[in-house]
Amino acid sequence: MKGKQMKILKYIFLFLFISSLGYSQNVKITDFDIPVSTARKFLVNGFYSWAETDPDDSLSAKQVTSNGRLEAIYSQFYSSPGMKWNLDFTGGLSSLREDTIRYSYTLATDYSKYFSNTKGFFANAELKSNFLRKREFGKDNRPEVNIFGGVGYGRQVNATSLAKAIRIDQDLKKGGVTSSFMPKSTMLKIAQIIDREGEYRDKYKALYEARIIEDIQKEVVNSGVSKSESLSSLGFMRIRDVLYGTNQFINPRLYGGDIRLGVAYNLLTRNEEIKRPSATADLRARYAYPIGIKHQITSFADVSSPLDSNFAKLVTGTAGVNYYYNLTNRISFNAGYRAQLNQLYAGNGSVGLDKSAVDHFFSAGFTFYLENYITFNLIGGVEKYHALSTRYFSNASVGFIIF
Repeated sequence: MKGKQMKILKYIFLFLFISSLGYSQNVKITDFDIPVSTARKFLVNGFYSWAETDPDDSLSAKQVTSNGRLEAIYSQFYSSPGMKWNLDFTGGLSSLREDTIRYSYTLATDYSKYFSNTKGFFANAELKSNFLRKREFGKDNRPEVNIFGGVGYGRQVNATSLAKAIRIDQDLKKGGVTSSFMPKSTMLKIAQIIDREGEYRDKYKALYEARIIEDIQKEVVNSGVSKSESLSSLGFMRIRDVLYGTNQFINPRLYGGDIRLGVAYNLLTRNEEIKRPSATADLRARYAYPIGIKHQITSFADVSSPLDSNFAKLVTGTAGVNYYYNLTNRISFNAGYRAQLNQLYAGNGSVGLDKSAVDHFFSAGFTFYLENYITFNLIGGVEKYHALSTRYFSNASVGFIIF
């Protein structure tokens, strides 16, 4: 059995290696350093979800649930050599079977200040809040608020703009607009132009897309690989398709990682009847790597222990890995696995109880780019809770990319 698993892993790595050979030889995504970079994205999704719970015993009946949801997703980040921050917000309306419409939100913002203009030590602060309109313990719920502060080492770089530049390079050569791949210096200049989208938007308003494409065209012509002194309409459309059309990246391209150590504290529980827990000491790590232009792998691990008498005795945490693969310009495959450690209690010998409980979550699906700003998503997965029933789920959604 072990030999068969090793053989499967060997084929997987061989597939990743072969499919990563097709991008520009002159530059890699990891060549992207740390410029002043900013980007934002706004999506609207509507989806229908179906789930079936399969009991572990043969006496209980299967349970089927379904629900609909409409949500808006906004994200923005800023990065410079000395600091970076990001903001993610999701607001939604959901309707469960035989239930009223509920609204909810999740908010996450993160700030890091680097002690030098490198990928070394930094100070970090984080705020997270979530809310689901629901009544518990005879009272209405309220927003839950959690904060984190600490120090860290390393850096994760968002290199999506260079990934877009590489794809532009590929498409122009494939379409016969250029005679060869552009030099590395040109690619980095194009990535910097793409990175300055916010600046273009503020300066040129409704014309910002055309201005960005025009400046990219100038760099292509100046590189010496263009077959004419000015790009054709085909070249213009190839560039636009990567930046704003069906060839764009929904998932970011990231590389590098960091590790953070600090203290987390719950400022507000979701209901006033719930007692606020002790602050915790948290160790958080993440790592990401793009394999060529088509593949992206991200991973994370978080471990925490309360700062009270149970410190180092009670440990909770999560760890997971995500994988994204662009099958074609219009279809991408996404998969993810997450394990959640709910409890690990090291007794003093008199308790004699093992309270460890690990839950497993796996999902996989496809994103189809139907039009320039419309996507169709299919996702299915399995949730396995410790000593409880296994839950299977699937959902379909239509997304609208506002910007």
